[in-house]
Amino acid sequence: MFGLGLLWWAAPVAVAVFGLLFVASGIGHAFNGHHGRAGRRFVGGTTTAAIGFALALVGLNTQLFTRLTHEGAVADVYVKTLSAKDNLYRVTVKRLDGPIPPQSCTIQGDEWLIGGRVQKWKPWANVLGLDATYTLDQVSNKYFTAARGNGRTITSCDLHGQPAVNSYVPSPMTQWVLANFYTEDRRFGSANYMPLADGAVYRILITQSGFNAEPKNDIAKAVNSAPRPDGSTY
Repeated sequence: MFGLGLLWWAAPVAVAVFGLLFVASGIGHAFNGHHGRAGRRFVGGTTTAAIGFALALVGLNTQLFTRLTHEGAVADVYVKTLSAKDNLYRVTVKRLDGPIPPQSCTIQGDEWLIGGRVQKWKPWANVLGLDATYTLDQVSNKYFTAARGNGRTITSCDLHGQPAVNSYVPSPMTQWVLANFYTEDRRFGSANYMPLADGAVYRILITQSGFNAEPKNDIAKAVNSAPRPDGSTY
């Protein structure tokens, strides 16, 4: 759960502390009358401390930006047309977050929609390497407009399996951390949708704020950038 990003600023802080100790040693020599040795240690220590703190600030800023914008691949979504006249498609979800078998679902509509539950951590926990956890629940259909979808059949399939990372930490330990360190920010539902098109491939991502989706091949990119019937775009 916790990454190695801590070293980005922890190591420079250690260097800065070493510099401060060097300065303290110089002050001690000054009190003992060894002014030449004290001057050298004071100059060397303050320089080392200044460099260490500067690098720590750079590392901390880099870590903040990296962790708070972290994205992880969750699944690839493959679309195949079964009946263009009936807007019928087979959507296959291939998980990338663990050894979970691919699942296929037949849906009828203009767009696929995948949703799940997300557990978001507080920003300070993100910085230390704790990324948002999640569970995918369902893939279902969606229409371009409510008027187009009213009266039509809802088609959907449950998605099974949890990401491998969720099995690394025992549940009792997770609950203890939540209860004692107030790391959890909130839990919420998150979903993303993209247009259905024969041969389109998409990728589902998990961010620190929930799910995101992006087209992965030319077919998906073309249909994703094309105007929808209501004139809007994705």
